[in-house]
Amino acid sequence: MKIIPQSLLSRTALTISLALLLFMIITLGAAIYFVAMPIAKRSADDLAALMILAANTWHESVPEEHANLRQRLMQDHGLAIATRTPGLPVLKIDYPYFLFLRDALARRTGESIDVLRNPGGHRVWVDIPVNGNTVRVGLARERISASPPLVLLLVISGGALLVLITSIVVVRRVIGPLERLSHAVQEIGQGSQPPPLAEDGPEELATLARVFNRMSLEVHDLLENRTVMVAGISHDLRTPLTRLGLAIEMIGDQGDPKLVAGIRRDLAAMENLVKQFMELAQGLSDVREEEVDLWQVLRMQVEDLQRAGHDVRLGPDPGCHLVGDPFALARILTNLLDNAAHYGNGKPVDAELQCEPGLVSIRICDRGPGIPEAELEAVFRPFHRLDTAREDRTGGSGLGLAIARQLANKNGWTIDLKPRPRGGTVAVLHLRTRKNQDIEKINSMSPIRSG
Repeated sequence: MKIIPQSLLSRTALTISLALLLFMIITLGAAIYFVAMPIAKRSADDLAALMILAANTWHESVPEEHANLRQRLMQDHGLAIATRTPGLPVLKIDYPYFLFLRDALARRTGESIDVLRNPGGHRVWVDIPVNGNTVRVGLARERISASPPLVLLLVISGGALLVLITSIVVVRRVIGPLERLSHAVQEIGQGSQPPPLAEDGPEELATLARVFNRMSLEVHDLLENRTVMVAGISHDLRTPLTRLGLAIEMIGDQGDPKLVAGIRRDLAAMENLVKQFMELAQGLSDVREEEVDLWQVLRMQVEDLQRAGHDVRLGPDPGCHLVGDPFALARILTNLLDNAAHYGNGKPVDAELQCEPGLVSIRICDRGPGIPEAELEAVFRPFHRLDTAREDRTGGSGLGLAIARQLANKNGWTIDLKPRPRGGTVAVLHLRTRKNQDIEKINSMSPIRSG
C-alpha cells in the first residue's frame, strides 16, 4: 500500500528533500568515482610496489640480516615479514582499497595474489612470489584508516537530516500563509467574515492576501445586500397577501366555493413561500450558543409532524447534550422532516439520534422514491427541483434543503443525503460544537434519560 502525503506542506517538503538528497548522492558518487578512487588506486599501487621491493630485499638478504631488516621494515613502512604458514583463509574484501591492492600486486607480479587474513589478529597478509619462492608480507589493517561505508552512511544520513530540516523551514514560510488563507476560505464558506489576512511576506503571497481581503469584503457586502433585498421583498409581499386574504374572507360564501377554496390554498402557498424566503434571508444572522438537549429538540419537531397526520417514528433518547444554536437546529430538523414526510409516499418516517464518542448525528429516513446519485448535491441548491410536476402537487418551492444546508454551514455542521437500503433516502445531520467541547464531558454534567 502506497503512503502518499496529503498536505501541501508534506508533499512539498518531501519533493524538495528527495531532490536535494538525490543531488547530494550524485555529487558524492561523482567525488568518489573521479577523485577518491583514483587516489586510492594510486596509493594501492605504491603500496604494492613497496611490498614487492620488501619481499625481494628479504629474499636477497642473508639470514643474519633478517632481524635487522624486519625491524627497519616495521619501523619505517609498517610492513611485517613472516614465515609462510599455510592455512590462512582468504580475506573477504570489505574495503575497496584491498581490492585495488590485490589488482596492483597481480599486475606487477603477473600472478593472481589473494589477500589473506589472520583470524584473531589485526593484520592482512599477501604471499609475494620471488624467484620461485614466496615471501609473506603483512600490514596492519589500521593502516587503512579510511572507512568508506561509515563515511557514506554519515554523509547521507547527516545530509538527509539537514536537507529535511531546511526544506521544512523553507516550505513552512510558503505554506503558512496558504494555511491561513485556507482557514479564511472555510469561514467564508460557513457564512462568517474572517479577519483580514496579513499582507506581508513574498510579493506573490502578499498580493494574494490583498486580493483575498478585498474579495472577502465584497462577498460580505453581497450577502448583506442579498439578505436585505430578500427580506425587503418578502416583507413587502405580506401586505398585499394580507389584503387578498381579507378580501376572500369578506366574499365568504357569496362566491363560488371551489374558487374561493382554490384562492385560499394559493394564498397559503404564497404565505409559506414568503416565510421560506424570510428564513433564507435570515440564514446569515448571528449564531446563538447554549446547551441543547438534542433528543428533546428532535422530539418536538417529530410531534409537530405527528399532529399534522404524518407517521413519524422516533428512536430512543441516548441522553446527548451539545452546545449550539437550538433555533437553527430546530429549523434544520423541521425542513428535513417535512421533506421526508412530503416525499415519503405516505410511508413511516424514522428519526433517530446517535450519540457516541466522536460521533453525534441525527438520521431522518424515509421510504420515498429516493434521489438519483447525480442529484444528491444539486438538491441543496435554491429552487432546484427533481420533478416539477411532483413539486406542483406537494407545494414544494425547492428552498427547504437549501435553507437547511445554509444554517448547518453557519453552525459548522454538515448534512449528507444517502440512498436507503431497500428504497428511500437517509438525511444525516452531523453536529459539531463551535468550541470543540468534549461530548462525554457535557454528558457527565447533564442528566441521562433512558430511552
